[in-house]
Amino acid sequence: MAVSKSSGTLRDLQLALQLKIEELRQRDALIDELELELDTKDDLIRQLQVEMDRHRSASQQAPPAAPDEPQRMKRQAISAEPTALDPSQLTDVTLKSYSKTKESNELIQRALMDNDFMKHLEHGQILTIMDCMHPTSLTKGCCVIQEGDDGSTVYVLEEGMVEVTKQGQKLCTIGQGTVFGELAILYNCTRTATVTALTDIKLWAIDRQGFQTIMMRTGLIKHSQYTDFLRSVPSFQELPEDVLSKLADVLEETHYSDCDYIIRQGATGDTFFIISEGQVKVSQQNSPSDEPLVVKTLTKGDWFGEQCWSWRPLWTKVVVLVL
Repeated sequence: MAVSKSSGTLRDLQLALQLKIEELRQRDALIDELELELDTKDDLIRQLQVEMDRHRSASQQAPPAAPDEPQRMKRQAISAEPTALDPSQLTDVTLKSYSKTKESNELIQRALMDNDFMKHLEHGQILTIMDCMHPTSLTKGCCVIQEGDDGSTVYVLEEGMVEVTKQGQKLCTIGQGTVFGELAILYNCTRTATVTALTDIKLWAIDRQGFQTIMMRTGLIKHSQYTDFLRSVPSFQELPEDVLSKLADVLEETHYSDCDYIIRQGATGDTFFIISEGQVKVSQQNSPSDEPLVVKTLTKGDWFGEQCWSWRPLWTKVVVLVL
C-alpha cells in the first residue's frame, strides 16, 4: 500500500507540473502577442516622430525636448533548466552538420522564427541550430512523442501531418513548417502530450545536449568578442580583466538605422552607449527657437550617454553596445 500511495502521489505531482507548464506556455503566448502589438505601435510612433522632425526642419523649428520614455526590455528566450555541460567540456562535444536543400533551410528558419521560444535567439544561434538539425523520417501511424516519456529532442516538421493528443483527447493537428517538442530542450520534464504521424512524415531534429552546446559556445564567443572590444576602447584599457569581463556580461547589442534618434536632448537618460560599428552625429540646441548645431561626430570605440545632447546615426546602420 505504501508503494502504491507513493506512486500515486508522484503521478499527481507530475500531472500538476505538466498542467502548470502548459498554463505558462499559454500565458507566454499571450505575452508575445501583446509584445508584438506594442512593437507595431512603437514602429508607428517612430515613423510619426521622423515625419514630425522633417516638418520641423522644413519650417526651421527646433524639435521640443523629448518626454521621458522608460525602456521596455524584451523578454529573452526561455531556458528554465540549467545546462548540465561544463564550459571546459565544450571543446570535447562535436557538433555535426547535416546538408540541407535551400528550401529545407528556409523552412527550418521560418519555423524557428515563428516559435515563441526560439524567435528571441540571436540570428547566429538560429543558423547554427539549423545546420546541426538531422533528418528523421517516419511512416503513417508512428508515434513521434509519447506522453509521459522523458523528452530530449525538438522537431521541425517538413513534410506530412501529425496529430497532438493529451490523455487520449485530440488537441490539434500540426502541418509542415512547425516546431514541436521544444520543452524537451528547455525543461527537464516528461512529455506533456502524444504526437502521432497522420501521414508519412519528414522531420528535422536536434537533441538537448546539442542545443545546450550551441547556446554555451555562442555565449562564450560573444562574451569574448565583447571583452576584446572593450579592451580596444582607449578609455577602458586601464581596467582590470575581471572588470572588463563583468562589463561584457551586461552588454547588450542594439542596432539603429540612419536618421534614428538614439538620445533626444531633454530626455532623462539612464543608459551608457559604446559604438561598435557606424558613426553617430551629436547635435545640440541652446534654445527651442535655435536650429540644432552639429557638435561632433563619434565613431567606433567612442562612448556617449552622459550628457543631454541629441545623438543620431550617420551611416545606414549603427551597432551600439548598451551598458
